[in-house]
Amino acid sequence: MKQAGAACFIQLHHAGRNAVPAYNNGLQPVAPSAIPRRGGVMPRELTLAEIEAIIESFVQGARRAKEAGFDGVELHFAHTYLIQQFLSPLTNKRRDKYGGDLMSRARIALEITQRVRQMVGPDFPLSARITGDEFIKGGLTLREEKKVAVMLQAAGVNVLNVTVGYTPSHEEGYFNCLNISSGAPMSRPYGCHAMLAEEIKQVVTIPVIAVGRLDEPQVAHDLIARGKADLIAIGRGFLTDAAYVSKVHHGKLNEIRHCIACKRCLFTLSAESNLRCAVNAELGREVEYRLQPAGKIKHVVVIGGGPGGMEAARVAALRGHKVTLLEKNYRLGGNLISASAASFKKDIKLVADYLTWAIRQAGVEIKLNTVATPEKVLALKPDAVVLATGSVSVMPDIPVVNRGNVTLAVQVLEGKVKTGKRVIVGGGGEVGCEAAVYLAEQGKQVTIVEMRDTDWSDDGGLAPGMEPEMRKWFLGELLPGLPIDVIGKVTFREITDKGLIVQDRESVSHLVESDSVVFAAGMRADNSLKTQLEGKIPELYEVGDCVSARKIIDAVAEGARVGRLV
Repeated sequence: MKQAGAACFIQLHHAGRNAVPAYNNGLQPVAPSAIPRRGGVMPRELTLAEIEAIIESFVQGARRAKEAGFDGVELHFAHTYLIQQFLSPLTNKRRDKYGGDLMSRARIALEITQRVRQMVGPDFPLSARITGDEFIKGGLTLREEKKVAVMLQAAGVNVLNVTVGYTPSHEEGYFNCLNISSGAPMSRPYGCHAMLAEEIKQVVTIPVIAVGRLDEPQVAHDLIARGKADLIAIGRGFLTDAAYVSKVHHGKLNEIRHCIACKRCLFTLSAESNLRCAVNAELGREVEYRLQPAGKIKHVVVIGGGPGGMEAARVAALRGHKVTLLEKNYRLGGNLISASAASFKKDIKLVADYLTWAIRQAGVEIKLNTVATPEKVLALKPDAVVLATGSVSVMPDIPVVNRGNVTLAVQVLEGKVKTGKRVIVGGGGEVGCEAAVYLAEQGKQVTIVEMRDTDWSDDGGLAPGMEPEMRKWFLGELLPGLPIDVIGKVTFREITDKGLIVQDRESVSHLVESDSVVFAAGMRADNSLKTQLEGKIPELYEVGDCVSARKIIDAVAEGARVGRLV
């Protein structure tokens, strides 16, 4: 990093009660007080001697960082890690000198800062990452954190990195989208937490760093220009595009592969212990995925202009192949178009915008409004064909009296079909819920009808495939504020002129009245071309939803892999 011209700080932290015994040789976590986090084991309360040892560990960590050649150290006093656990009255119930009033709760942070400053000397940059507000009843407030900021400046900190909140899963039954500390979801606007940095900046004279969806260049520029922050922190935006800073510096904003705040990176890191990105398949595989010129130039025909097809076309073209992309619709994007229709997921369109620009830049020949038949494909004389034909919506096999009032959620989200005032959305999966919000925001009265329980469980209820924090926000904050009713534990029986007849688990049927019925009963792979082309093409590949209906991350990953195989 330093060879590339960057100054490098290393962040020092202790997880406290957030530590997982399975990753720590079975050791019990420690904390200011014996208060477990939600779903975690009971931590052991630290003794005074252990607190002293932890302070010394921070000091020695800073010493090693300086000796190793780092340009500065950041002390992590936020994100519900150990030092925030001391600062917060929710997690610190001690009765000794490290508990009680704010000064006592802040004592460990101040002692760490003062002793680290003594160890590294007066000229070594020292940052502290602090929580501007926990946004949780009984938690650490902005008013208190302003006082902590002043204390930390006096103790020797050179810059304050102001983040936010509480990890929502840590407190039973609590969720507030404002308090997400592990990366704001796409439902939050750019710069959503910058107001905390602005508030902290009013009480200190040292530089203040703002964070929270600041990878939109104009938003970041405006914060600096208006004096609301001195520095900008970006995390996930660098995962999607490692050249982000260079592109902004040279004014190549249309070339940025934007983060869509889908949080797949954090989800995969937790689920797979392997950081992956939904829109950048090269992340963590930069050496393996370094683009190599094709040994033999081929004519590659890609069928389908969704994320998988466009990524395959982009990579294959950059390797030197002649690439032709056939798309049956009048625009590129595939299911990204419908996925970005709901207001809280509009940023998904950024994926389509980037890939559309990228394949044009790479020289891909694009043929829109072109339905790929076997005859058309063979007439192009391809050396390789990449099938990226996506998935199609499933319509329940039930009697329908009037098909004029029945449509599919995808068609509604794409703006192809208008509905009446009262709308039933048949299916409470992710697509159904997005369609319900999309319609409700147009002033429609919407009823979601779902076969499963409509609770908050991880394996059932509404929108089970949605990213966990997004889903909690959706269920807990967005849905209650919209004209959307929910009926669960029923099966679809018949569609009449008056609405949808459903049957409950006691086999009792009743009519849910509506003007329109919009089905979101799942998706199935559209792989009909595969059997028609097998044996007729030298190389035949499949990517994305035509294999099985899944996520953006799967389509992009498969497109990136196949683009390197052809």
